[in-house]
Amino acid sequence: MLEKDIENAILDYLNFMPNCFAWKNQNVGVFDSKKQLYRKLGKHQFRGISDIIGICHGMPLFIEVKTPKRKNNLSEHQEAFLYKVKEHGALAFVDCSIEDVKEE
Repeated sequence: MLEKDIENAILDYLNFMPNCFAWKNQNVGVFDSKKQLYRKLGKHQFRGISDIIGICHGMPLFIEVKTPKRKNNLSEHQEAFLYKVKEHGALAFVDCSIEDVKEE
């Protein structure tokens, strides 16, 4: 199963739950066709932002989606982002399936 398939299944599940609203965060670089390069991140943009962002039972929610083989393969930026949002009281974790989300 591809990460995209896992993301879609998790999003379907989360948005079916009462008191939960979640969406796919588009976190790929923006290509500037005039300059033929990817734009640099702005001052208030971050690397490593989670794939899924939402609100669940009034709490901010951040989920980094990985395939089972890559679950422990987070980038330094992904680890730092998850740590930072957890530090501020958000639900934040890495998941490979709907079952993982249910456990969290």
